[in-house]
Amino acid sequence: MNEQKNLDNDSASETSENEIELVPIIMPGKRTSWETATFLEKIFIILRTPFRMALCISNLTIFFFAYFGFIIPVMWARAAWPRLYWFVEGKLYVWLQGFIASWGFTVGYNVYEVGDDINSFCDNERVLIMCNHQSTADVPTLMAAFQNKGVATRKLLWLMDIMFRWTPFGIIGRNHGDFFIQQGKKTRSLFIGKLKDHLRKTFWNRDRRWVILFPEGGFFYKRIKDSQAYGKKHGFPHTTHVTLPRYGAVKAILEEIGEKKPDPSRSLSDEDEVTTKRRSNSQIEHLKEKVRDVRIKKSVTESRPRIKYVIDVTIAYPNRIPLSLFTLLFGSREKCDIAVHYRVFNVNDIPFEDEEKLRDWMYKVYEEKDKLLDNYYHTGKFSDDDIRRPVLFEWNKIVTQYIFWFGSFYIQWKAYSWLAFQVWSLLMLPFQ
Repeated sequence: MNEQKNLDNDSASETSENEIELVPIIMPGKRTSWETATFLEKIFIILRTPFRMALCISNLTIFFFAYFGFIIPVMWARAAWPRLYWFVEGKLYVWLQGFIASWGFTVGYNVYEVGDDINSFCDNERVLIMCNHQSTADVPTLMAAFQNKGVATRKLLWLMDIMFRWTPFGIIGRNHGDFFIQQGKKTRSLFIGKLKDHLRKTFWNRDRRWVILFPEGGFFYKRIKDSQAYGKKHGFPHTTHVTLPRYGAVKAILEEIGEKKPDPSRSLSDEDEVTTKRRSNSQIEHLKEKVRDVRIKKSVTESRPRIKYVIDVTIAYPNRIPLSLFTLLFGSREKCDIAVHYRVFNVNDIPFEDEEKLRDWMYKVYEEKDKLLDNYYHTGKFSDDDIRRPVLFEWNKIVTQYIFWFGSFYIQWKAYSWLAFQVWSLLMLPFQ
């Protein structure tokens, strides 16, 4: 009996020497801000909460009305001068994202980027963004990460759940050209067709650059059990930090606006040859072409640049506890960092023409994403060579934006009230 115990002890000690079990590290962000606060800080939290609530609600309401207050005077340009209209609308859209993105920063939730540097894809490249989906804080986190992404920030095209369609952000997004998807097997094929049609009408005509979607089709905590059961039943990868992605929307997007695989059997299509040969020596025709390009950005609508890259984005919250929109609004969790990891893939390396091959490719990407997250939760890093790139916000810029938008709303209120009064007076003239 004693010999058996000794053998067991020797075996256990040998196992502990040869195998190191990773234990998740505790990062800042696990406790509530109330638990970590001093007495004076608790008083500050009590005073801050109603103020932040009013401020964040006013963000959406004031901006919503001010947005359309600026849009209405340039509505004529939507048909007559689309390039001007979408430039103005894009600037307003960026500022809306900036408002929402700053919510977390103002209560101490900082975003930093790791992985591939994607700054070279911000100006001229067309890109598909795939992101894991954990909570309502994912969209504001992406908005924060994209604040320093130049032209791409105002030329985003979001794919969102249809439940957001009639929210203030959804109404503005609908005008911007975002697309709303209804989840479910019954409507899946219908909305895939609508998505393709929407991309044909919107992507090039409005000169969009990045398309953003969440392939998991719902929040992680809602789908993880079904995903694991489905994977076990069909022999697909078992994941613990992400769910198996749905690939229908990715396939539709890449088929419709993705880079076509090179065909070595031909050099130029008939259409390309016609475009290449089309030249005019007439100065008048040349001037017309210039004017047309200024009006509708002909270089984009005719050349139709396609998506060449897919960027896999992985959002990681500390201690596997996602923040929420409520947390960002009220700062209910202690200060912490949110990590955003990037991996870039060339579309030519993605087998999107074949549904089964695309499924296997996406499952492999998400299996790797799961390992990245597991490593992050255990070590605080996605990989050993992580280099943190903090997303910076400037307080003076945030304050200036608030002053500008509240001032704009006040001026617009006065101007539109005066205009409405004048119209009403004019209509009442026959009855006086």
